[in-house]
Amino acid sequence: MELELIANTQKRELKNVSTIHSFTVFPDDLNYKGSLFGGKILAEIDLAGLKPVRRMLYNTGCDAAVTASIDRVDFLKPAKLGDIVELTATIYKLGKTSISVFVHVTKEDEFGKIEKICDAHLVFVSLKDGKPYPHNHFLPQEYIPSHELFNPCVS
Repeated sequence: MELELIANTQKRELKNVSTIHSFTVFPDDLNYKGSLFGGKILAEIDLAGLKPVRRMLYNTGCDAAVTASIDRVDFLKPAKLGDIVELTATIYKLGKTSISVFVHVTKEDEFGKIEKICDAHLVFVSLKDGKPYPHNHFLPQEYIPSHELFNPCVS
């Protein structure tokens, strides 16, 4: 999904705040027991979370964003060799320089069965010259993250 920005005086309204990131599990991604290494998922969560943030920061004067925090991540199911792992990242809250992102992670096996692996909440900080810098975006007042955003159900 592309981000759509609507000019509104000095601040810009942010719409369509989700991106999708995916990868296939290869042999180098496996731990000693043959399932996807947790550190690989955490790195991919960070990359996926940064995608909508990076797009949001185009033409804002910000020159970077950094991960400030990653909330607790509970791994529910293992991914195996050949599985497609898909991460959906959604911006759900904005501060002056902070950007909160929810990342939902699923796996698809060789038969097409999709299962939830984990969810994560991340906070990024917009920067200019290495210091926090206002991104000047806002989410519409009517934007309230759906219950599914925080409790997605994948069959």
